[in-house]
Amino acid sequence: MKKILVPVVVSILICRFMYAQSDVTQVNLPKRIFIGDTAEVRYTFRSSVNFFSDMNNSETLREIDSKSLGFNCETDDYTVTKASLGRSGSLYTFSLTFIPWHTGDINFPPFDLARAIYGTTSFTFSIDIQPVPVSSILQKADDRTLRPPAGPLLLPGTVYALYAAAVIILFLLVVLIRVIVKWPVICNAREEKKILRSYARNAKELLRRIRLLGKAGTQISDIQFCSDLQRLIRRYLDFRYGYHFSTVITSQFMTVFNNVTAGTLSDKKQKAAEELVSVLSRTDYIRYAHDSIDSNRLPAEQYSTKLSEEEREQLLERIRDAVDSFEEVQ
Repeated sequence: MKKILVPVVVSILICRFMYAQSDVTQVNLPKRIFIGDTAEVRYTFRSSVNFFSDMNNSETLREIDSKSLGFNCETDDYTVTKASLGRSGSLYTFSLTFIPWHTGDINFPPFDLARAIYGTTSFTFSIDIQPVPVSSILQKADDRTLRPPAGPLLLPGTVYALYAAAVIILFLLVVLIRVIVKWPVICNAREEKKILRSYARNAKELLRRIRLLGKAGTQISDIQFCSDLQRLIRRYLDFRYGYHFSTVITSQFMTVFNNVTAGTLSDKKQKAAEELVSVLSRTDYIRYAHDSIDSNRLPAEQYSTKLSEEEREQLLERIRDAVDSFEEVQ
């Protein structure tokens, strides 16, 4: 029985010697790791096992699929991004690149390096990485060592987004400055449009009322017709020129009109004003010369105080033409 046990024990001791690791060292890069950094653990050991037996003798580095390490490479604590094994004679360096997601010690589970490289093997070669400390960003104030300049921490495509945002902000700034500079002009233009709209409503109201007046026909007397017509004309001019034309007698109408407009009327509007004065004079005569001696004078079309249906329509048409001239935009 003893003769059988001796070879077995010797075989086990030989295997352990062959697959043992010595001169083990571990280096963490960078020396001080913070959350979100890309860090690297370099686990160096010496072993008689040839982990490059399936590769050319000149190869000194082999990539290792992180999924073959036998543990979850993406957790709430860390994310493993790369694994590799380098050699220099019998000295090997296993490199594990990862990103930590919390402060404190990061503990990687032990794994079988031989199985990670070759899959199912007849021997095991365990790697047990020591805990890797991760510091808090708030502790950086105590770090007095100089660090090399680092690039900006931006997500891919962020630079273009910032450029686009800068262009948009610059464009909006230029627009804002132009608006500020031209604000008085803009306000004046808005006020002018508002006034023109009110003038248009005033003219539209006058035309609507004289249309109703024309439809009344013989239902109202000539005197009532002329009174209503004068009232509508004067109300229109009151609003259009901001002056109480309702209080101005017809004989002084053109004098007051020229004073109010300061002689700025175009020839067309001046003629329109004279046309309205002519209508006012005719309607005044009908209102106040009714049954007078003058009403019997000849020619009848000039002195008669009675309006025919045709003359009523002519008076309304003259007012429409005059209003169109006043509201025409020059």
